[in-house]
Amino acid sequence: MKQSIYSLLEKHFQQKTTADEEKQVARFQTENRQEYFMLKNLWFSNSKIEIKDFDSHKGWQQVQSKAKRKKSISMHPMKRVAAIAVLLIMGGLFAYFFSQKMGKEPIIIETATLDRQTDSILLADGTTVWLNRNSKLYSPKKFSGKTRTVKLEGEAFFEVTKNPKKPFKVETNNSTITVLGTTFNVNTDSLQTEVAVSTGKVNVKSAFSESSINLLPDDVALATKSGVTKSQITNPNYLSWKTGVFLFEDTPLREVVRDLNTYYAKPIKLNQNKEYLQFSARFENTDQKDILEILKITINLNVTENTNYFEIN
Repeated sequence: MKQSIYSLLEKHFQQKTTADEEKQVARFQTENRQEYFMLKNLWFSNSKIEIKDFDSHKGWQQVQSKAKRKKSISMHPMKRVAAIAVLLIMGGLFAYFFSQKMGKEPIIIETATLDRQTDSILLADGTTVWLNRNSKLYSPKKFSGKTRTVKLEGEAFFEVTKNPKKPFKVETNNSTITVLGTTFNVNTDSLQTEVAVSTGKVNVKSAFSESSINLLPDDVALATKSGVTKSQITNPNYLSWKTGVFLFEDTPLREVVRDLNTYYAKPIKLNQNKEYLQFSARFENTDQKDILEILKITINLNVTENTNYFEIN
């Protein structure tokens, strides 16, 4: 299996695999989680990287040497991945997925998203992170010191590997979030940071004062220049950007559109006269046009598709 896995991954990323081949890819993903997601991120990179002809055998040997892998890595024909890997390692180019701070600073990995979410990112400590659109995560290649600290711009969901001796910290413009091992969502911009906890215990400290709050499951904190406040999660769709599952129960249309726009790449614009109409439904990874058709029929709306957005009147 190992001799052909990279060929299968190439077909897998192109959605050309058979059912039996997908089972092999699934086994590889389970056994080599970090490698799989690294290759996937490289394959779907939005960066404009010029790939020229090269000696793939020699290039892959250099990749092996640089990575200092203990297990043997067999040759594979996936030239795009191999070429990008060689460019990244040999040229110091961290386009889209990697960036490096020079000097005595530790190597920092930058993971960025544009018009789509990532499936997941595996950090050095085993923590898994899902990034929303237009978000950036800065994390060290290897955690050192007394804490595991990352920096976030945008929105992400964290599933933190528990380590009582080394707390996990997320730094934003407005706060520092500290946990030992838990799952939580962070949505941050230049004005505020919102933290919603799914499991475990989270501490949110203001970046502007000594104000801090402990959160438990279903708690949400809002950190601004004025300090940190706590309340309860009231929006059942706060993780819909990640899951694609939506629940609406007599929900005002303005909130329906707001939540749908966190998941679908093509935004929906709503006429103000329709904002307070109520809608009830449950969607699970439903095509956006199908949802709009249901809205159109059930609430008697006019839906127009433009080049870059949908408009509801």
